Amino acid sequence: MSAEFDKLAKEEEPQDPLEGFIYKLAPKGSLTLFRLLRDEGRELTEDEIAEKLGASKNIVRKILYKLHDLNILVYRRMKEESTNWNTYYWKINWEGLSVSLIERKKEVLKKLKQRLAYESSNRVVYVCHKCGREYKFEEALANDFFCPICHIPLDYIDRTQQVILLEKYVRKLEEELADELRRIQSS
Repeated sequence: MSAEFDKLAKEEEPQDPLEGFIYKLAPKGSLTLFRLLRDEGRELTEDEIAEKLGASKNIVRKILYKLHDLNILVYRRMKEESTNWNTYYWKINWEGLSVSLIERKKEVLKKLKQRLAYESSNRVVYVCHKCGREYKFEEALANDFFCPICHIPLDYIDRTQQVILLEKYVRKLEEELADELRRIQSS
């Protein structure tokens, strides 16, 4: 990798939720490559991308395939008659990207709902601050409110605020998903 591309990749900071999605799921340099394709607004070949980024074709190809696996990029293959080689033209898959983002949000929503169910059914717990283990009221009572492992007193924790916060996040994400699904269905 060239020093210039390496510097660009190190300076990657997501500027919006879409870039945050790419930054978290794709390898180093992906955001820089994505921005290049977005700013160019047209298909580019691997060679053009590598040249503009100052990176080796192998590194560019690795990032392109990862972004393709995430449904962020698509390519068009053209066979060169003179050389019998294939040339790949890459562009952003805007339609597939919104589907990928919706699927990711659904996964996050599912996990938030699971956490909310757990927290709701365990609002009052007792915790050992030495080993970190949590005990329901019945378990704490059976052990005279002492940790059976560390033999230190358990501390009372009320998770009502966490439950309220989780409920807020779940509602917000459900609303976002509903809006995005309506937008996709209407287009």
